Amino acid sequence: MAEAGGVITTNDEWDAKNIALAKKPIYVFTIGGESTVYTTHQLAAEGITGTLPSHQAWLKVPRGASQSIDVLSGRSSIGELEFEVIDPVGDMRELVGGTTLEGRSATLSVGYPEIAYTNFVILHTYQICKITPTRGYTSWNFQARDVQMAQKRTVWDHPENGEPISADNPWIVLGTPAEIVQAIHLFALGRSVDEIDRTGLMALDSGAEGLFKSFRPYLFKLTESFEAKQFLETEIYKTAGLYPVITNTGKLSFRASRPPAAAPETVFTFDADNMIVLPEIDRMPMINEIVFKLDHNGDDFGTELFYIDATSVSAYGRAGQHTIESKGLWTVFGAQWICQDVAYRLFRRFAGTPAGLRGGAPVIRIEAFLLTLPVWVGDYVCVTHAMMPDLLTGDLGVTDRLYEVIDREPDFARGRMRYRLLDTGLTGVQPAHKLASSDRDFIIGTSEIY
Repeated sequence: MAEAGGVITTNDEWDAKNIALAKKPIYVFTIGGESTVYTTHQLAAEGITGTLPSHQAWLKVPRGASQSIDVLSGRSSIGELEFEVIDPVGDMRELVGGTTLEGRSATLSVGYPEIAYTNFVILHTYQICKITPTRGYTSWNFQARDVQMAQKRTVWDHPENGEPISADNPWIVLGTPAEIVQAIHLFALGRSVDEIDRTGLMALDSGAEGLFKSFRPYLFKLTESFEAKQFLETEIYKTAGLYPVITNTGKLSFRASRPPAAAPETVFTFDADNMIVLPEIDRMPMINEIVFKLDHNGDDFGTELFYIDATSVSAYGRAGQHTIESKGLWTVFGAQWICQDVAYRLFRRFAGTPAGLRGGAPVIRIEAFLLTLPVWVGDYVCVTHAMMPDLLTGDLGVTDRLYEVIDREPDFARGRMRYRLLDTGLTGVQPAHKLASSDRDFIIGTSEIY
């Protein structure tokens, strides 16, 4: 059962059904603005209680949408989900032909027999981008993608005056990573505030987290068109040690390469009872040199900062060099502080020096049963398995080892989930302490990660 603190919020009735060994998932496809939903089973016949929506049991079990994170480059794959709805009497043909559905929301929910319809849990909320009939025209495929697809657009015009961005009409953007993400998504792209996890984004700017509250380190003078997604990945996420996450309700959020100040909160424990096969173990590339390039003068970067993890170099020699460039980082705005902080956080994760890691950060691949589906990318989880080798000690067996979820691939049709988990030495980490309780809170580090 997923615990509090994860991306997906469940409920007691749903949890009790989800952990049962024998269960029958009931999937629901909802199109924004349409009163009829499409299900894999007849709701009343399965004992679903409460007020039921108008529905047709024409939905085939979807495969599911994956989300994969590159934590070093700050990139997240664009999730894609396909719904196949059979068309026995031509109703779907008439709906598709008579209504513009492209651009509307597509929500996938799941429940179980004999629970309340209001206790169904949302798994994905995407946007419909393409609708096509299948071969033989007996069903229709609805293809939907996550909100990052909107960021693939090129921003041509200045959002304040509507004129093309140019050297004579530059767009000046200054702020924290959360503020700039919102400026690009809401103003430059004109997207809805409902697509942004504002609570989560602003929490990273709070004094309680101690990441960006004290200053606004970025200032961009944009004089030419740019692709929004690429800009955010290369200029913001990578340079600030962040990566984007799309929540199950379709909102854009992101995570820092450092656990919350209150310490990591695990949402699930993987063990031999919920895994299908033994975990596969790999390692991330080791990084013990980082180069930051900043103070861009229009032609080239005026400042280069070199950071070396001496302990790692002494133990392993020179490994991978990680280069980070941003045209928005300026020394005058405190960029050297953020560069030092990000370098420290990346070394703490990838230089092979946290207690016992001895090399690149371990990554494990897990294939698990469907009951694990509330686990989401960006969540923290524990792993316990008596047959898994402990890379830190050489012993056989791992107990309550803490990992970060960086890849999630559901296969609803086969009742399986696949995950990729990253170990950056956070097991047993203590939370930071917060001084007082006011609008000027700040944290006092009590461990080496804060």
